[in-house]
Amino acid sequence: MRKASKISIAALLTAAMLCTGACGQSSARDTAQTTAATATEAAVTTTTETTVDDDIENPVDMAEFVDETADKLEDPNLTYLGYYDMRTAGDIKPAVKLFEETYGGTIDYLQCSWAERIEKLQVLISSGDSPDLVDKESETFPLLISKNVYEDLTDYIDLSLPQWQGMEELIEQHAWNGKHCYYPWFATALTDYVFYSRARLSEYGITTPKELYDSGEWDWNSFRDTMIKFVDSSDTDAVGVYGNLTTTFIATTGKPVIGIENGKITNNMRSPEIDRAMTFLGDIARQGLTAKREGMWGNEVEPLVNGQACFLVYGQYQLDSFMKKYADIEVEFVPVPRDPSADKYYYASSTFGYLVPAGSKNIKGAAAFINMIRLCSTDPDLREEVKQSEMKKKKWTSDQIDYMSEFENIGNYSIVSDFSTGFDSDTATLISDMLIDGAFFPDSEKGSWTVQLESNINTIDTAIAVLNGE
Repeated sequence: MRKASKISIAALLTAAMLCTGACGQSSARDTAQTTAATATEAAVTTTTETTVDDDIENPVDMAEFVDETADKLEDPNLTYLGYYDMRTAGDIKPAVKLFEETYGGTIDYLQCSWAERIEKLQVLISSGDSPDLVDKESETFPLLISKNVYEDLTDYIDLSLPQWQGMEELIEQHAWNGKHCYYPWFATALTDYVFYSRARLSEYGITTPKELYDSGEWDWNSFRDTMIKFVDSSDTDAVGVYGNLTTTFIATTGKPVIGIENGKITNNMRSPEIDRAMTFLGDIARQGLTAKREGMWGNEVEPLVNGQACFLVYGQYQLDSFMKKYADIEVEFVPVPRDPSADKYYYASSTFGYLVPAGSKNIKGAAAFINMIRLCSTDPDLREEVKQSEMKKKKWTSDQIDYMSEFENIGNYSIVSDFSTGFDSDTATLISDMLIDGAFFPDSEKGSWTVQLESNINTIDTAIAVLNGE
């Protein structure tokens, strides 16, 4: 069988072989892409077979990439706990297939609802039945890592392997008290997408954001001007933008709302950069350009499809909805616009990956899978298999995937990492509500951004001090 080009799969176990047992098992205890999964009270169920329908829709054959010289795992079987089946996900299925065919094992799926995933993990850890893989969650860092919910993988993953080049800074940024639990296989400078209908903007004679981005003119001002032109051209009660318009937008100032410096969480809410962003968002809200209301509260695509809104700002997965149902609107997307007062174009960063829960009985095998999925994301031949899988499963076009892939070379961008969601639920909700109110309801009864900031800053600082061990 042909080996994967450039990087031998045999190298995957180099670091895993350094440790033969659990390296520091610890006591029990962001989301994968946000989803509208239904909350249920059903017990966790285990599935072992990839569905027949998925294999018909998206057949993936990785046999030609199996390296028959690769060292075998003592235990090639893993269990994954999650609310979606990783074995049928377009961007993950190739790595699952390659892992199973290389090592002769299986990845079993422990299914739970989105709402119960963290609680279920805690129950499994406490009962001694830990799975081997779970998703990175919004609150993974620093909250869950600080509570020793995950295993330290420092002795299992070798950052000198080619597939990890360029990821060292991000991995170190997510270290906590010297432990490295999170090795993201995916990172991008294209976090929230600014979706729009190219067909409708062309109909209105408006320059598209993609054209503005390519010419270096896509900034807060052209963002606002495009929305004004759209609203003026529409014969409906149109608005400019709905969806997510907070931390990703603020990151273009070069400052995260909540950052990390020298291994400590920092609060930047009082900074002039954050004030500048919130002032701009409040101003366009007062112009009637931002909307959170019935039918436009979250990630609904219909307002954009129907011409009721110029932009939807949301995560990558929403592209699926457009391509599977509304491809005729000619959806395009660009990053959030640049802050014209910043010294350069700053991009919010987003990462995704799997962690190994405390008490996993197969840390070595889990680390080998994390190595393998990162390999599939970086090796050119393997990446092409992933691309074909995504096109079949998600209905994305080749051009769309290539454009998204450009932003995965994070070393080419000035990235900003924000950790606003990495707190207990009360603190994370407080921060989120403050940002949403400031961006969409600046004159609400809660008061302006400045008033809310002064009312809540001490509560947030106290939560940060707890995490920092102060």
